[in-house]
Amino acid sequence: MATHYTNEFTNITKASKLFKMLGNPRRLQLLYLLIQHPMSVSAICKELDWEQSGVSHQLQLLRKYNLVQQHRHGKTVIYHLADPRVMTLIADVLSHADQIID
Repeated sequence: MATHYTNEFTNITKASKLFKMLGNPRRLQLLYLLIQHPMSVSAICKELDWEQSGVSHQLQLLRKYNLVQQHRHGKTVIYHLADPRVMTLIADVLSHADQIID
């Protein structure tokens, strides 16, 4: 029984880290944008009106936690969601936030 609890505690810790990543409005906005379609850093900067260094920093954190991935298209690096379940999670959170938070 202790092993089961230890595994659940590990999952709770990981879930907490995920919510921390999603709890940052800038990262959540960036992920929401990438739900629409994969984009380059320059396209993200233009769409969100952010500095390139800020976008790159947020993308680096999101990559560290396996929320986004990158691939090359010629000389351009394109970012996209690493897992489609993130899209569902964000949609659920946004739906509930509208109903819960005043």
